[in-house]
Amino acid sequence: MGDVLTALAPPALLCASGFYAACSCWWRRRHPAPPPHSQSAARLAELDLLAVTEAIVRESWAELEELYRAAPAPDPRAGSRP
Repeated sequence: MGDVLTALAPPALLCASGFYAACSCWWRRRHPAPPPHSQSAARLAELDLLAVTEAIVRESWAELEELYRAAPAPDPRAGSRP
């Protein structure tokens, strides 16, 4: 019995994969893929990304603002003496 199953496994696998391919092809013809993203959707995604980026920059500035304010500005006249 083991030899019969071994002998019939490749043809059964071939028939099953052919049946799957035929059904998949039939399904794809009747249910096409949606159209690619439109230009307006790309613009909206770009604006959303810009808003997220601005929020990150604002948060970073708020965290590091004390470092920038703590450093005194150098006196331009002090370094020009010979």
